[in-house]
Amino acid sequence: MNLIGAWRRRQHERELLYGPKVLLPGGPEQWIEDSLDWLIGRFGVEPMRRRPALPSAFVPARYDGSERAARQLCLRVCAWMEVPDDRIRFSFRMEDVRAAGRSAAVHRLQAERPELIGISGLQATMTPAEVEALAAAGYAPEIAVLAERELAAEVRRSTALRDETDPERRAELYERAVAVWSAPAGSGSRAAWLDLRTGGHEGTAVMLSATTPADPAAVIAATAHELGHEVLWGYHLMDRSRPDAEAVTDLFAVFHGFGIFLANQAVERVPGRRSMRQSLGYLGERGASDALAAYCFRRHLLWPESLLPVMPTELDRTVRIRTFARLAALVKRAEIDSIQEGARLT
Repeated sequence: MNLIGAWRRRQHERELLYGPKVLLPGGPEQWIEDSLDWLIGRFGVEPMRRRPALPSAFVPARYDGSERAARQLCLRVCAWMEVPDDRIRFSFRMEDVRAAGRSAAVHRLQAERPELIGISGLQATMTPAEVEALAAAGYAPEIAVLAERELAAEVRRSTALRDETDPERRAELYERAVAVWSAPAGSGSRAAWLDLRTGGHEGTAVMLSATTPADPAAVIAATAHELGHEVLWGYHLMDRSRPDAEAVTDLFAVFHGFGIFLANQAVERVPGRRSMRQSLGYLGERGASDALAAYCFRRHLLWPESLLPVMPTELDRTVRIRTFARLAALVKRAEIDSIQEGARLT
């Protein structure tokens, strides 16, 4: 038995589960510090003046898991983050809407690009009548934007396959295409932000999975992240093609006091074990915990108070351990820097 190989595989699995899901330039710790500097430079310290949002206080006692209650929770997150909600369409049928968007794209491909039908493997899971019924139920803008996006992507994919003459390259392109064709539309995500203005409609949309309302913490974490897109992408404050764009959006939510929710939701809990599937966010549990520690430390420097104000009981055990460890490292580094600065001045 190759013990070293097994250990390395285990470490790789743990990193996939707990670590950041995107590359963070300079390493997670330095990236968090630099990105917090950027957020403070852009938005000032006002978002950090508010105490962090606590699950025990933020979720209404009578929350019943209905869509109505979840929508009110979304609006509460908007108010906390001071993001105008009058042009944001919140909905909880993301899977159906994405399936409708893909199905509409397939129907259009068949009608408008028949030469690609024999190449494309994209499948419609809804009939035109079913797509129309969902559009009539109020989801027409979202379906139109998603259909346009899916159609453009599939035309590029199928055209590349048709025109590629190198067998090895064509096999590679086909393997990538099959990965898309075989996965349900929007699989692997529990929320999405759409700029409906790209399709000639008004406002934006935040779509959440149909299963999300049952867990208010998931509603809050997902909404805080998607509102980061609303601000950073919707107002063109950040290039959305940046490799770390999604991670910055996570940090934006932490910056506005929702770090507990993001860190607790970073890994899906299953009774008796921890799921190997990421639940929410791109920083991962480690990155979100480190970001929460940096947020608390910065608040402590700005306004002397407990480093973890009334937080410990709100944090999951593994998140608490990681956050405490990172806070201790930040305090130690600050003490060393202070001693070195004192020695330099004397």
